[in-house]
Amino acid sequence: MKQIALLVMLSALFTTAGCSPETVTSATKDVQRNTEIVEREANRVEKKARPAIAAAKKQVEPGLQKLDLGARATAALKLNRNLPQTIRVDADTDGIRLRGSVRTKEEKALAERIARDTLPADAKLRNELEVAQ
Repeated sequence: MKQIALLVMLSALFTTAGCSPETVTSATKDVQRNTEIVEREANRVEKKARPAIAAAKKQVEPGLQKLDLGARATAALKLNRNLPQTIRVDADTDGIRLRGSVRTKEEKALAERIARDTLPADAKLRNELEVAQ
């Protein structure tokens, strides 16, 4: 907003170069008045937009939380070289579910431990990994 006011003032200065002091004063007052009007209107528009922004945020937050939980667990599991790449992570807003297959019970436990470490304390973890026979 301040950048707009500065640009308007600079353009007024350039257009008034070589004008009388009264013209410069009048143009300066006009610019100040117009700047106040623009700021007032911008504040009004912002105030009107706040409820829509809050509603959009409320609608998007669960999806972002789900993506965050899934991405953290997936990255941690993929980075561990002791685990097969067959582990899939299904995320929901309240936690994650591990699916796929592993070779041993130890891999299953390791995957659960790694996934648990990436989750907030209140998040759920369902370990549905199958141990291959």
